[in-house]
Amino acid sequence: MTRPLIFLLLLTCLVFAQQKKSTKKNESSSSGNLIVNGNIEKGKGREPNGWSGIDGLTAIWDTDGTPGRCLLFDTTVLQKDKKTWKVDESAYKGPSKGGQYDTVGAHEGVWAYALPIDLTPEDSYFVIECDVMASTKSSELFYPMVLIRGFNIVTEEKAGKDSSWFHTYHKGGPAYSEMFGPDNLYRPSQAGDYLMVYRHTLACRLSVPNKWEHFAMGFKLPAKDMARFRPQRLLIKPYAFWPSGKYRFDNIILRRSTKEEINEINKRRKSIKEFQ
Repeated sequence: MTRPLIFLLLLTCLVFAQQKKSTKKNESSSSGNLIVNGNIEKGKGREPNGWSGIDGLTAIWDTDGTPGRCLLFDTTVLQKDKKTWKVDESAYKGPSKGGQYDTVGAHEGVWAYALPIDLTPEDSYFVIECDVMASTKSSELFYPMVLIRGFNIVTEEKAGKDSSWFHTYHKGGPAYSEMFGPDNLYRPSQAGDYLMVYRHTLACRLSVPNKWEHFAMGFKLPAKDMARFRPQRLLIKPYAFWPSGKYRFDNIILRRSTKEEINEINKRRKSIKEFQ
């Protein structure tokens, strides 16, 4: 075998090995996402798999993602139109007349919930990431976000000791406590409910309108000796409210990490001073 042929064979083997290594890395990165359908690609009809709250008016399974599909939150929808749509979609005849302070963005906002994520006793460090775009630039106080909510199950022993607004986010699933809600959902806790014990937020302050931006944050769960505040389960909730506009979320990732990585990621986060 000639020397050039040997060199070509070795080069081909090296390229194949690098491609195989890259493929494994990509597969590992993809499988490391704890959020089911975090890239919002899979689904049927108007709903992406694993996501609740997609009503087709304020929250939409959109086609203008990065790439493919994404979640679109329209906070310009008037509250009265949302109410009409919720009661009878066929009765909705298009946007009603109203001002910006009559919109859902000026009041409750728009959101969706991913399927719950059960934690292990060994879990400690996490990274959460998301791509976001909006029709308006963010400010210091008003911006889209990804809410991280942690819960513990209510046992028979603890049932009735706490009262809250208990929401059922996924059909057939348990009820979760929230900081607000309609009067008919406010009640004492019951065995099998999930009580909120932990809150964190990935702030997604957008520098310019109509451009996808990537956001990432590392965080650590409360220590094991702080059992009261250490969650057994997480819910991830992309959320948008004000200023009224159209907000898109895509590639929402939650993965286990290390202390060293989250420290490095948090060093690179945008400073709030840029928006002051």
